[in-house]
Amino acid sequence: MKKLIALLLALVMVLGMVACAKTDAPEADAPAADAPAADAPAADAPADAPAVEDVEQAEKTNEEAITVTYFCTIGAYLDVLTAEIDKWNQGEGAEKGVYIDLTSNINDGSAAIELQMQAGNHWDLMDGCSNQSWVLQGWVQDLSVIENEELQALIASYEPYMVPNLSWKNGILTSLPLEVVPIKMAVNTDLLESAGKTLEDLKTWDGVIEVAQAITEANPGTAWGYGLTNWSAMWRRLTFKATASSNKAGWWDPNEGVYSFDQYEVPMNAIKTMYENGWTLGLEDLAIDPIRAEFAAGKVGMFVAPSYDWAVYTNQFPAECNFAFIDMPVYGEEGGQYKGVYLDRVNCGIDAINWEAADDAKKQAIVDAFLFLNSDELYATIYANGGMIPYKPEIMEGVEMVITKNVDQWAQISSLEGYTSMWLYPDGVLPLEGDNYATMMAAYVNGTTDMTWDEIVEDLETRYNEAWALACEDPDIDTDIYLYEYVH
Repeated sequence: MKKLIALLLALVMVLGMVACAKTDAPEADAPAADAPAADAPAADAPADAPAVEDVEQAEKTNEEAITVTYFCTIGAYLDVLTAEIDKWNQGEGAEKGVYIDLTSNINDGSAAIELQMQAGNHWDLMDGCSNQSWVLQGWVQDLSVIENEELQALIASYEPYMVPNLSWKNGILTSLPLEVVPIKMAVNTDLLESAGKTLEDLKTWDGVIEVAQAITEANPGTAWGYGLTNWSAMWRRLTFKATASSNKAGWWDPNEGVYSFDQYEVPMNAIKTMYENGWTLGLEDLAIDPIRAEFAAGKVGMFVAPSYDWAVYTNQFPAECNFAFIDMPVYGEEGGQYKGVYLDRVNCGIDAINWEAADDAKKQAIVDAFLFLNSDELYATIYANGGMIPYKPEIMEGVEMVITKNVDQWAQISSLEGYTSMWLYPDGVLPLEGDNYATMMAAYVNGTTDMTWDEIVEDLETRYNEAWALACEDPDIDTDIYLYEYVH
């Protein structure tokens, strides 16, 4: 991959975009005019293009360096991450003789990389290493046994923030803490105003239904009240986890060791009502980034948004509308147990297959790349662009924010006050037979099943709990780690 040439082409595109009118669907990964990529010259003061010999020298340097491949599933701040990787490749990486080759896929990233690994194709670094099935198949390298002083010092610095069964799986250290992510709802306040509604009308799911109808009817054929997506995490993250403020636990209860799904009747029926009446956009045909682009273009009134989506609508897909982030609606007027849930996310891990096959020089290159991708300096840059909330408080101290649009919202968006950490769940290791809950929920909403809500709940709870019982009998699966006292 010729990173420098790609950067020059990206710069040309950015300069061209400045001269053009806005479109209804912003281009993916296009940096905002007020927040250019970290190493891209400002649009109003373009730098001279490098001489041809400089480009050729950069290409030669990259060809001579040891390439470390990285499969990334990050979308929200991909533009900033890509720019920083390019900068590292041309600076510190070039000095070390290491080149990071980035591959990115957010919409079905984990599934895509698993299919490749099953076929024998591996990346050196990859997101998703906390997946226990990957650990059981021997695809994830134990970071704790790598003899490198810098790496072990970094690991030690993150020990206070490691969540049980997230960084550690089956006794091996798969990855380090990355960020905490409160789940909010993004609201197009322009569309809200056009419908004669306010943010106060979105306290409950009944209110969401009313507002979605009002927005759609006030903007016939041009805007829809609520955004949906065919993304694999639509039901798990953007519905189940997002509505945890109204529940004492999720679909998995670690205190009792049982699965239950009946507690999601309110949001599921709200979504079904909005879908059946044509007040939603995106369920069948839009993946996660395309529906985000539609929101940014002003065509969607509401869309569930993990906190890093603020960076999406500021940098990745600069919003053509005014928007606000609010706490998720609750089931009834009495309110929820707390404001909501935040996700605990880990960064990339090292592929065990490629690690074992590497010579000493390649292993050092992999460690160098890993250290950069997990560095405080990189996290501070991403935080400054509104892309993440790092675990370490010192990373955020004294950081000058790069973002200039909607800065006043960032404190509210990044606040964890009143939020609770996500519970651990064993879904990924279950020997489940038949459709999983995501497939069942989609069928319930779009009407491709004749089963009632009660029938779906009974079916899911029966099959999931039977699968859990089988997992408990499997000596290769440590089910004890999923049973613990969980208090919000």
